[in-house]
Amino acid sequence: MPEEKARSPFDFLRGKPMMVVTAVLVAEVALFYGVSTQEYIPTPPPLDRFATDIGPWRMIRQTKLDVATENLLKADDTLTRLYGGPGDVDLYVAFFKSQRAGVTPHSPKVCLPSNGWTEESSRIISVSVPGEAAPIPVNRYIVSHQEERSLVLYWYQSAHRVIANEYLAKFALIWDALRYRRSDEALIRVIAPISGNGQSEAGGEERAIQFIRTIYQPLKQQMWTGPTSAQVR
Repeated sequence: MPEEKARSPFDFLRGKPMMVVTAVLVAEVALFYGVSTQEYIPTPPPLDRFATDIGPWRMIRQTKLDVATENLLKADDTLTRLYGGPGDVDLYVAFFKSQRAGVTPHSPKVCLPSNGWTEESSRIISVSVPGEAAPIPVNRYIVSHQEERSLVLYWYQSAHRVIANEYLAKFALIWDALRYRRSDEALIRVIAPISGNGQSEAGGEERAIQFIRTIYQPLKQQMWTGPTSAQVR
């Protein structure tokens, strides 16, 4: 019988998914470090100026990330708020003016499990929002922690598009840097509790989508309608 070839602990690096990820990372390195050109850096108003009262929603509280978390995320601006109205929803926004130095948004699919939350389901849904010709893609992520369950809706947004898929967001970043000479992006996340007090999964999704439809255009206008400045990287 032919001798069986010993398996290497690094065989997974030869898989197609890993090859795709590697190709994206190589392209990013070549783009951000190999090309010397001007990059357009947006200068939007601080996120904490975003409306505290919007539609039927009212801000209950705003919290600030601790220093250790801020140092880990390295976002240029963040917003963490709890809104109340037709139900409670958490809004989190992390805005990055440039990703040329390799600082990028952290996926909730990495951050939430590292904080003790367990994934129950994950898929991408389409959400119709006012002012957009087509629905936006949004990650629908159900997580649980002990007796708590939450619906998490999140997406990646730039001046030119909305993307849910993390890998596609990387490719879009490369395209935007080449075509528009900019790499600004925001991670926008909305969380609705779906356990306790009769809060069902369907009710949580309806509440979160209603909130997204209310804030989408005002938040977009605040982040990407203002002036830009150019600087050499």
